Amino acid sequence: MLKTPFLSRNAAVASEHPLASLAGARIIMEGGNAFDATIAVSLSLAVLQPHLGGLGSDFFALFYDSRHDKVYCINSSGWSPKKLSAEVLLSKGIKEFPARGALTPVVPGLVKGLFEVYSKFATKELEDLFAYPISYARDGFPVYPQLSRAISSNMNLSEDRGFRENFLLNNNPPSVGQILKQKNLAKALELIRDSGPSAFYEGPIAEKIVDYVNSKGGYFSIEDFKEFNASWEAPISTFYNDVKVYEIPPNSMGATTLLILNLLEALEAKKYKPLSKERVNLFVRLSKVAYMHRNKNLGDPRFVETNLESFISKNSAKELYNSFKAENFSSKLRSGDTTYFAIVDAEGNIASAIQSLFYHFGSGLTVPDYGIPLNNRASYFNFSGPNKVEPRKRPLHTLSSVLLENKDGVFLGLGTSGGDFRPQLHALLISNIVDYNMELWDAIEAPRFLWEGNNVLVEEGVEVPEGLSIKKQKYPSSMGVSQGVMKKSSLKAGVCDVRGDGLPIGV
Repeated sequence: MLKTPFLSRNAAVASEHPLASLAGARIIMEGGNAFDATIAVSLSLAVLQPHLGGLGSDFFALFYDSRHDKVYCINSSGWSPKKLSAEVLLSKGIKEFPARGALTPVVPGLVKGLFEVYSKFATKELEDLFAYPISYARDGFPVYPQLSRAISSNMNLSEDRGFRENFLLNNNPPSVGQILKQKNLAKALELIRDSGPSAFYEGPIAEKIVDYVNSKGGYFSIEDFKEFNASWEAPISTFYNDVKVYEIPPNSMGATTLLILNLLEALEAKKYKPLSKERVNLFVRLSKVAYMHRNKNLGDPRFVETNLESFISKNSAKELYNSFKAENFSSKLRSGDTTYFAIVDAEGNIASAIQSLFYHFGSGLTVPDYGIPLNNRASYFNFSGPNKVEPRKRPLHTLSSVLLENKDGVFLGLGTSGGDFRPQLHALLISNIVDYNMELWDAIEAPRFLWEGNNVLVEEGVEVPEGLSIKKQKYPSSMGVSQGVMKKSSLKAGVCDVRGDGLPIGV
């Protein structure tokens, strides 16, 4: 065991940054629940990991409400500007989305999503939930290795005024341990605390975002922000053997995870040893099937009709596998990056939540006066098919999270970074737990393997199959950073991946 899990009878918080985990644990110690802690952790991560999940992010979450024994799902992913379409871009000679720049942000959903959670579940005052994030931003925090590396490797973004003013110290990347203060971001958080989401979506922050992006060639209007809303949706699920797996519906690609699991069950994946070349070969074949089906079917359900029941049904999975002919199918998979966190409280409520800019520092545009890096989620759009860019459309989203339920009830929240690889990673981790009876910490720390589109990434410790293009990875690699929480009888546990900077903390 490389990272010790946090074990308790009460509560646990697992995030990718120790200070964010600490903020969530403190909120619970002060009488809050997992939903209160969700807001404090999310906003803390927006400060502590601005390259991954700042206020310009999207947000998805699954919540288990133990009082009502019910799973809730929130989708707070942003839409494209009303003035943006494939036709507009083509008329300007743009035939594919750039990776960064003013065309790539969608309206950030994070703030609206957190206030939806607050309205539905929270018990603490906003002042309490914003206190730790504002303190981290105003007073500063020691820079951790991941953020130092991210700023150093993205110095090409220093041409952007906002990046330069908010993330550099004396025009240089901060080194590990240096104190980074983000007073502009503290000002934004104070405005949001005092005025609610209207400060972000109607007031001075929205106006600044629109003006700044459009000055760089973007298409935003203030109405794109004012008219945006998060949505509570029914989660999707399937049984993997005798465990019920909850995922997030489209525009998330969570359904792809469930399809892979149905295929694994149909082909009896558990008969292979966990690190065997036979298991690797099977995962590669099934991933090709699932991603091809994803590309043909999934998109924003407000624009794309998808038979979701058929997509995640066990019978359809068998038929799909039997009819799959394109053994040479390849797909351009993008890693991106993300920050995921999970929380379990003393009442057994569980939060499984994820937020992301997509690439490090997203679009590369950071709103100068408020220190908010903006996402580049629109870069995931295509110019045709179910994920074609259209006005006010949400792009097909790599973000999703997981809850697991057995005969004793919902017992585990799990998720990971990984971009396009997330469905594979979720399926791999769930298979580790269900097929091989691994404890959560062992499932997360086990060596991994992933189909990359044309190659197969294999961490040390996994048998290397023949006949595939293999890229060997040192252990631990950067193949996703996972977190999770678990409740079992009177035990609560939080786990953070050795592949990241995170630390589980609790009560």
